[in-house]
Amino acid sequence: MAAETFSKSLPEFPGTIENPALRDSLAFLHEVIGPDFKILTWDETRLAVPVKIRVDLPTLGNHDEIDIQSIEPVVLVFNLAEYPSVSPMVFTDRLDFPKDKLAHLYIAKNGRPPAFCYVRGNSDEWYANKRIEDLLIRVSNWLRDAAAGELTEDGEQFEPLRLEGYSGTIIYDYDLFAEIVKGNKSLIPGQNYTVALFERMKDEDVSSYKFIKVLTLENLSAVIEQVDKEKKKDKEAVDRKQYHYGYILWNEQEETFANYVIDFPHNWEEFKSFCALYKVDITEFEDTVATADGNYYVSFPVIVGIKRPLNLIGYSSNIEFVNFRFRVDTADVAEGKITTNIPVKIQLHNQPLTQAKARVISGLPVILPFPNVIFGCGALGSKIVMHFARSGQTGFTLIDPDCISPHNLVRHALYTDDEGSNKAVALADKIKKIYPHEKLWLANGASLKDGLFENPDTFKVYKWVMDFTASEAFFNKLVLTKSMENAQICSAGISDFGNLGILLKEGAHRNPRIDDLQAILYSHYKTDKQIREWLSREQAANTNGNLIVQVGVGCNSETTILSDDKVSAHSAYFAGVIKNEMGKAPVGGKIFLNRITEGDEYSIATSSISVEPFDVIQAINDPSWTTRFKKGILEQIKKDAVKAKKNETGGLFTGLVNYKTKTIHITDLISAPPDSKANSICFFRGHQGLPAQILKVTDGSGGQLGYIGEWHSHPKGPNGLSDVDMASVFRFKSEFAELTTPLPVFLTVVTPAGILPFVY
Repeated sequence: MAAETFSKSLPEFPGTIENPALRDSLAFLHEVIGPDFKILTWDETRLAVPVKIRVDLPTLGNHDEIDIQSIEPVVLVFNLAEYPSVSPMVFTDRLDFPKDKLAHLYIAKNGRPPAFCYVRGNSDEWYANKRIEDLLIRVSNWLRDAAAGELTEDGEQFEPLRLEGYSGTIIYDYDLFAEIVKGNKSLIPGQNYTVALFERMKDEDVSSYKFIKVLTLENLSAVIEQVDKEKKKDKEAVDRKQYHYGYILWNEQEETFANYVIDFPHNWEEFKSFCALYKVDITEFEDTVATADGNYYVSFPVIVGIKRPLNLIGYSSNIEFVNFRFRVDTADVAEGKITTNIPVKIQLHNQPLTQAKARVISGLPVILPFPNVIFGCGALGSKIVMHFARSGQTGFTLIDPDCISPHNLVRHALYTDDEGSNKAVALADKIKKIYPHEKLWLANGASLKDGLFENPDTFKVYKWVMDFTASEAFFNKLVLTKSMENAQICSAGISDFGNLGILLKEGAHRNPRIDDLQAILYSHYKTDKQIREWLSREQAANTNGNLIVQVGVGCNSETTILSDDKVSAHSAYFAGVIKNEMGKAPVGGKIFLNRITEGDEYSIATSSISVEPFDVIQAINDPSWTTRFKKGILEQIKKDAVKAKKNETGGLFTGLVNYKTKTIHITDLISAPPDSKANSICFFRGHQGLPAQILKVTDGSGGQLGYIGEWHSHPKGPNGLSDVDMASVFRFKSEFAELTTPLPVFLTVVTPAGILPFVY
């Protein structure tokens, strides 16, 4: 006896088909089906074609005697206008199809049969490079797998229901709710439901809810007070929270259920039947809704937990939750009953984001070393912080003294609702909202006061100290502090009118230091044309010698011209670099550069410079001054001294001097001019060609580097400055005082006792 089919109830399609792709596919189906080919009307925008599919059944019989037949009638449904971009849907045409035995069926809607979930993932994407004949083969294979019990890829887990047509979303932690159901943790002992507080999202078109907390006898009064406080606020208040009491129901017995439902409830009567199917008693739940529901709003979430025989695929438990939204008004209840056949809507469950999940999604499943401290939560810093936070790395203390101004919103990671708030505080608050159900190692503040910055105990727990302030004053402070000797330090900023991102990462034991790295970067003008041109542009644009565009504190100025996309490009690169470096043991220092080139084509290129530790010697006569020699310079002057044998010799240093930190960086040497004279007791440095050589250094580095001092040897002593040397010191000191930017007198002597620097 032939099975009753749904397609018999469909009228013939009366219209014309203008879609050429659809006409071609229908022509193919006509050829395959033959004289029984029919085009029927599915709805106003879709047509249907009944097809009989041959199924290769298992030779030893169907799995669990499921009623899949060798010839299965199905209905292919095509979108008249959008085909083939919108893939065909496939429905069973049999009214007695074993729909309660199969997971890969979508719920039936509007009296229609269930649709096959014939591919994992998006069927439109699958069909994008397939033909109608491929679909017929796929449906045949799907039915074969259904007959063989192989639709579920993991036979040790349970396939959840295939739901669609959601009217909104409910966000909650699956494991928390599963623990409630498995432990029968009801609000009132002995009942099979509990109550939870949810917050409705502020979207007028869709009713979606976010779980806040489970109600207990201990917190009940506090929660009611919390909800009442929000009710009293003005309805238009921006900070008014829309709280709803929701319900979680379950069967308190241990019985499990393997059957599927494709006819989902759309009203109260159907909901009661649905719960009865899974033996979920709703008597007490109904009484509470009718007599003691505390909801101010008519709509609220209801979540039903179904106990399955196996753990659900992708979840840690055998509890399958089906999520609904009820709408119950005063007129819908009486004498402890819901008296109206109220509408019931299906809601989609979303798992709240956890740090662990964020790490997995971001491709960085490990927890990076923490805690870390970040100074500067402006445009650049805020974006770097959010790159870390969104990848599940939140072990930070955020420090910034400034508040969000309206113009900051052009480049900052924060939004209008944070205007007037402290940047660090607001940023930390936003991160906590990303992971609302987790305790984060996250702190924030405006500044470190009362000597905390110089106290070693303040930073002893921190693994990394990151500077995104773009403040030269703070840069110097970071250079001088002795409280971070065991931390890894980096400093980042943006220069060259926003086109150059610079990240300086110190070496082990703070050598090379961030100021060493800055000096080395400038010294690369000799070998890198791009660095030379950048320094030249900065020299032309800046009269104060400041090479770092202010993208932290400086963003408080509305005149800073810098686009959000450039800040974003640099911040993404810096965040990636730091994540990568966090996984390595610190050795030498490193300079990371991110260059943006504009013109006919917009391009981004990166490069890095490795820097060895500097040789560090305090001035012999004044230990408050420190000389820091680029690796190789001391070795070179020793070689030159040895080469001169019994005669004295010498040369000049180039580099830079910082009076604020009382540091001299020596980055290069200039050999003694050819008119210099030397013997065994003295060295007279000449002048021939020297001004041109120094000018080459100054011009090439954009004024950042230049002449800073001199050296000569004492092969026979003394182990210090001679009288002649001291006379030169006084002469130099008088000359240097007349310079636009005065220099200290820096002389170094190579003696039998070692290399001895002097600063006056």
